[in-house]
Amino acid sequence: MVSNHKTDKQLLEALCLGDETAFRNLFNRHWEALFAFVCRMIGEDEQARDIVQNTFIVVWKNRNQLIIGDSLMPYLVKVARNETISLFRKNKVRLDGMELLAKDLHSVENPENLFITKELNATIEVEMIKMPMSMKKCFQLSRYENKSIRDIAKELSLSEQTVKNNISEALNRLRKRIKLT
Repeated sequence: MVSNHKTDKQLLEALCLGDETAFRNLFNRHWEALFAFVCRMIGEDEQARDIVQNTFIVVWKNRNQLIIGDSLMPYLVKVARNETISLFRKNKVRLDGMELLAKDLHSVENPENLFITKELNATIEVEMIKMPMSMKKCFQLSRYENKSIRDIAKELSLSEQTVKNNISEALNRLRKRIKLT
C-alpha cells in the first residue's frame, strides 16, 4: 500500500482534507506505541484502550487545525497524557462521591443504611488488603489523614508522581471492586 510509505506530515495533509484512509494509516502506525505509553501510566489495558481511542478521536475532530512537524507522536502523547489526567480526576471525584455516600449513610441511622455502610466499608477494607503496601499507605494518608501529595511524598520518600500514581491506581481498584458488588 503506497500510503504506508508516506510520512506523518503527508498523511496529516491528507487527513486535513478528510481522507479517512490517511487517518487509518496514522492510527495503525501509532496506536501500539501510544497504547504501551498509556499502559505504563495507568497499568490497565481497558482504560488505556479507551484513552488511545479518545486520543485519536481528538485528532480526527481537530484535523483541520493540526499543525504538526514531522511526527504525530509528540501530539498524540500530549493528548493521551491530558486524557489520562482527566480520567484520574474523574476517578477521584467518583471515589470522593462514594466517601460522601458512606458519610451520609452513617449520619442517618436506620438498619438499611447501616447495612449498606458496613458492606461498603468491608468491600473497601478487603480491597485495601490486596493493595501493595506503598499504594495502600499513599491512599490512607491521602484519604484518611487528608495529607497533601507533597507531604505524603516526603513522608514515604517517594516522588510526587509516584504518590499520585499510587492513589490513582488505588481509586481504580476500589471503583472496580465497588462496581462488582
